[in-house]
Amino acid sequence: MIHPKQLHPRRHVFQGHATGVSAHIRRPEKHLLESKGSSALPPTGGHFTSSDGPKSLGKWVSYQSVETSAYGDYADAEQGRKTTLGEVAFDAAPVVTRISSRVQGLDILGRLRIADLSLGMVSRSAQDSSQPSIQLENNRIDGVTIDGSKLKIDLAEGFYSQHDTKDKLKAAHDKGLPEQHARMFLPCKVGEEEVKSFPEANGAVKCTIVQNVSWDGAPHSDAQIHGHVVVVPGFGKIYFGEMSISADTRRLTLVRCQLGSDDGGEVSAGDGQTNGQTFPPTGG
Repeated sequence: MIHPKQLHPRRHVFQGHATGVSAHIRRPEKHLLESKGSSALPPTGGHFTSSDGPKSLGKWVSYQSVETSAYGDYADAEQGRKTTLGEVAFDAAPVVTRISSRVQGLDILGRLRIADLSLGMVSRSAQDSSQPSIQLENNRIDGVTIDGSKLKIDLAEGFYSQHDTKDKLKAAHDKGLPEQHARMFLPCKVGEEEVKSFPEANGAVKCTIVQNVSWDGAPHSDAQIHGHVVVVPGFGKIYFGEMSISADTRRLTLVRCQLGSDDGGEVSAGDGQTNGQTFPPTGG
């Protein structure tokens, strides 16, 4: 008789994906456009890459190139080999998951242009009851213009890599953060304007990795900057560096547009998620 523990051993369930460019136009006519540049992991881990471009998605979006990657495996190949022999428990061998997305030459409605954006995250499984480490790596949003006016976007990658678990973020927030970091945490309740306590809802925290957005030279005549959001009349709203954090996952979207022009809908570029989940969540 095989013991249930042998049939269903505790093990890491890999989860990681990265996407390049996607668009969903809802008016005046519906156009659900195929996402370009997508890489995703199966539960057993592995390595997947995707590339595309140059290409246009109708009249709404164009780009020169998209490259994405999703990778997940045991951190030590020898320990991974030993799991197949029963010499090392599946949940005892540390694992690493790494995802990335890069989009170059992005153009949205001929008004928002981004020369180069890159997303990267790496997660490492926890070997005890603590939360897994999920860090940012090589993130940037460069060469941004709106109707020719230049934007400078400063990212707080180091802050989120130092505070690589939700528990660490909460501890730092509760102790009191400097203004440039405190304002990166976003309200979790509808209608709430200011974050006063750690903004957690249903186990997740919404924040931005953008520390500051400013005009690089002459400002746009109509656009307004509100934290990590830029409101452009006749175009819509542009959201930079949105991130959702739970106990074992982080999802980051570098650019999201809520179009409010003659064409209504959404566009996103540079999105990814990774985790450090082991199941069942406790041994025994």
